[in-house]
Amino acid sequence: MKLTTKLGIGALATAAAGWMFVDNRMLSVDKPEVKVNGLPAAFDGKKILHLSDLHRKRYGDRFNNLINTCAFLKPDYVFFTGDVMTRHETDLSPKLVFMKRLMSLGPVYFVPGNHETGAPDGRGHSLCREIEELGVHMLINRSEKITAGGESVNIYGVELPATHYYSDRGFRDLTPVTADMLREYVGEPEQGRTNILLAHDPLPFEAYAEWGADLVFSGHIHGGIIRLPFVGGLLSPERKFFPKYSKGLYKSGDSQIVVSAGLGKFRMMNPSHILLVTLRQG
Repeated sequence: MKLTTKLGIGALATAAAGWMFVDNRMLSVDKPEVKVNGLPAAFDGKKILHLSDLHRKRYGDRFNNLINTCAFLKPDYVFFTGDVMTRHETDLSPKLVFMKRLMSLGPVYFVPGNHETGAPDGRGHSLCREIEELGVHMLINRSEKITAGGESVNIYGVELPATHYYSDRGFRDLTPVTADMLREYVGEPEQGRTNILLAHDPLPFEAYAEWGADLVFSGHIHGGIIRLPFVGGLLSPERKFFPKYSKGLYKSGDSQIVVSAGLGKFRMMNPSHILLVTLRQG
C-alpha cells in the first residue's frame, strides 16, 4: 500500500474518531408542543423537561453542562424515565447529586428503568429509595395528582418486570406488557381526567394506549443507538433492528407517546437528547 494511501486512511480514521468523540458529547434540545384532549386549562402551556437514560455520563463537574442547559429551559416539571445508573456501577453517590440538582429546576417525577430494576444486590432499588428521600416523586407502580390553578391531572408510573427486558435465554421469551398487566400494577385510569403515564420502555405503546393513557413518556431505546437519515433508529437494547418507537412523538388512537433518545451510552448521528414538552389543550 502506498504511503499516501496509508496517510489518507489514517487521516480519515482520525477524523472519524474525532467526530464520534464530539458526537457523543453533544446535547440536542427538542421543544415539541403536544395537544392533549381534555387537558385542563390550567395546564395549557405547562412545560415538562423530559430526560432519560443517563447511565455513566457526567457532563462536566457535578453535571454542570447538562444542568445549566436544562435550567435555561425553565421547566415547570421534570420527568425522568429511568436508567439514571448502569447496573454494574458501584459508586452511585453522583446520581444523588444529579437528582438533587434536578430538583432545583422543578418537581421531579421518576420511574425506574431496566438498570435500576435489574441491578445486582438490589442496589438499583436502594438508589430509588435514596432518591425518594431527597424529595423526588418516585412512581413505582403508583400514581399521584399534579395540581395547578385548582385543576389536576393524574400521573402514573409503572416499573416493568425485569423479565420484560432480559430472561434466562437472553433476549428471547421476554415477558410481554399488556393492558391487563398495567391494570394489575397501577389500577384503572381515572375516567374523565387526563392520565399521564411514565414507563421506561416505549415499545409496548399499544398496550399503554389500550390501558387508557392519554400521554406517555418513555426512553430506553437510546434513539436507536445509530440514527440513519430517512430511516431513524437502527437498533434497540434488545438487539432488535429498526425499533418502532425510538425518538420523538408518536400517536396511537387518542393516545400519544413522547420518546427520549436518552443522555448516555454510545451513539452515532444521535446526540444526547433533552426534551422540553409544552402541553396544549387539544
